[in-house]
Amino acid sequence: MNDRIVFFNTGWMDFYQGKTIDKITGGGKHVDNEGWGGEIYNFKGYQGRVYGYVQPKIDRQYGNPCTIKIEKLGANENDDKITGVTVVWTARDPEKGGTYIVGWYLNATVYRYEQMLPKYANRKYKNIELSFYATAKTSDARLLSVDERVINIRRQEKNWIGQSNVWYADNNPEFVRLVSDYIFKGKIPTKPTRAKKPKGSPRQSDLLKRIEVEKSAIKFVTKHYEKLGYEINSVEKDNVGWDLTATSDRTELKLEVKGLSGNTITTELTPNEFLNLKANKKFYRLCLVTEALSKKPKLKVFAYTRDTKSWTSEDGTILTFEEVISARIYV
Repeated sequence: MNDRIVFFNTGWMDFYQGKTIDKITGGGKHVDNEGWGGEIYNFKGYQGRVYGYVQPKIDRQYGNPCTIKIEKLGANENDDKITGVTVVWTARDPEKGGTYIVGWYLNATVYRYEQMLPKYANRKYKNIELSFYATAKTSDARLLSVDERVINIRRQEKNWIGQSNVWYADNNPEFVRLVSDYIFKGKIPTKPTRAKKPKGSPRQSDLLKRIEVEKSAIKFVTKHYEKLGYEINSVEKDNVGWDLTATSDRTELKLEVKGLSGNTITTELTPNEFLNLKANKKFYRLCLVTEALSKKPKLKVFAYTRDTKSWTSEDGTILTFEEVISARIYV
């Protein structure tokens, strides 16, 4: 575990790949007034590295515009940078409220002063060159999907993050230990929950195989969300338009699970599922499990992105929908 850890609070985005993909919300007056912030590219790689921006407080004592006190991380007062830092990125969730961990850099270099990005990095917004305070290898950067952002950070309480966007957490060692266990050991700081046993619903011609595929997919998705600290309940028999509910903190997600035996993503939604997908866009998730019967199933979770008006997975894959009209004939 790395003892050098710092928390940087920014605006909230789904992908931090620039404003062409998703919208930034929160993060201060600049974002509110201008509609963008320097953090919009925080997880977009360039030549094997990521470059992260946070807005520190102005250091009036030394006449510098903005300064990060890297001496609190172990640097000397005359140092311009320090290496080997774990940078934890946080942001306020615009949907459910509260500040959550959205990702991190491991083995990062943190600078005292604002740094300009490499010349050809193409990190601009309306011809404004963007800057950074922290950098790390892309392999050491981890952006959490929206559903994975489950660790809440209290604000403006004693020993917690205040109004500043930079928090050294030096008075809260217990929380630092909790976050370190989460990052380095994968331990979710929530009480264990019991999930009801899922039961699949066959929908394809190969009935037995379909049941097996669906059960495997349900089980895989259940484990995925339980590891994130969600409480899972099966509503498959209730005909509500989704298979599972995932509850955590202030959120209740509606999970529609589709199991696929191959690696091609092609499936169907029932009229009820499609109706609820459109009616509950904010909290509806399409969980597509490919190679469901293999030893290593693969999961893609699709959530609705308001800015692009599309159903997008955490890796940027966009779903295409084709509405099909059917008919019943009789005499």
